[in-house]
Amino acid sequence: MATIKDVAKKAGVSIATVSRVINNSPKVSEKTRQRVLEVIRELNFMPNIIAQGLQTKRTNTIGLIFPDATSYYFAEIIRGIIGVVQKQKYHVVISSSHDENDELRTLISMLQSGRVDGMVLMMPTITDSKFLKHTLKNFPVVFVCTNIKTSRSTSVIIDNFNGAKKVTSHLIEHGHRRIGFIHGSPNNFDSRERYRGYLSALANAGISKSELYEARGNFTEQSGFNAAMELFSQPSPPTAIFAANDSMAIGAIEAAKRLSLNVPNDVAIVGFDDISTSRYVEPALTTVRVPVFEVGEIVGKIILKHLSGEGGSVEEKIVIPVELVVRKSCGCKES
Repeated sequence: MATIKDVAKKAGVSIATVSRVINNSPKVSEKTRQRVLEVIRELNFMPNIIAQGLQTKRTNTIGLIFPDATSYYFAEIIRGIIGVVQKQKYHVVISSSHDENDELRTLISMLQSGRVDGMVLMMPTITDSKFLKHTLKNFPVVFVCTNIKTSRSTSVIIDNFNGAKKVTSHLIEHGHRRIGFIHGSPNNFDSRERYRGYLSALANAGISKSELYEARGNFTEQSGFNAAMELFSQPSPPTAIFAANDSMAIGAIEAAKRLSLNVPNDVAIVGFDDISTSRYVEPALTTVRVPVFEVGEIVGKIILKHLSGEGGSVEEKIVIPVELVVRKSCGCKES
């Protein structure tokens, strides 16, 4: 097993510097911090308090690491978790970041300090699952929308694939053949699964995939607007657009209006998630409903189950079903 001395030697820094990185000290340059974190992951190093299981007393605290705790999607999941765990006298510590290294540094710090009894991790863009599996071995954890499994863990994922397949098939049933897709953030698990569902629906209908009808977003309205403008600039633009979340779909509707295109007569636009704004935009957005608050409640119950010792040591996967919600942006009357 790697030691802190091994990490220091390979990273070319002192043991004290490695310790500062682990403890999230500001007295380390960002370049050095990133280098040390890379070596920590490469060597699968775990601070002693994690590796030796020295956390001897309960803190009644659960750590939550989310990419953006301010967004409606994540905020509703967090609200659901808090509602469940507070009834059992647990507190939560929430950390939010879009940067993988920041997320890993926070994770190490929480575990090393012994501040939390269990963790809920929503890290949909994580690329180094090997490090997480090693670091979180035998620690109570629930992964949300992340394709990672460890012992004593449960993965809770949304049925993105079938939801995306269903909403794309709905557009095909309306007669659309040129259907554009707006991707979410690169490496995002939900976005990749929604793209897979989109491609599956096209293939089932005998429609060839065309990169001309794909554009990249980052789950924001502005990125959806920009991506839609790119799609509309094609010589034969799509007659329908499926955006990987509602915010980007709302941005796409604004792009269509900017170009004096009528939604849905000139172009149908659909999204995914069913955020509260989707029913009030004009026209109201056809989308896929994700029961985000209920997802949070499920996650809260599962982490409590693990903390009580009832979760067992076998990894578990739970898939949350979703529902197609038909409104006017696809050309239907609102259901």
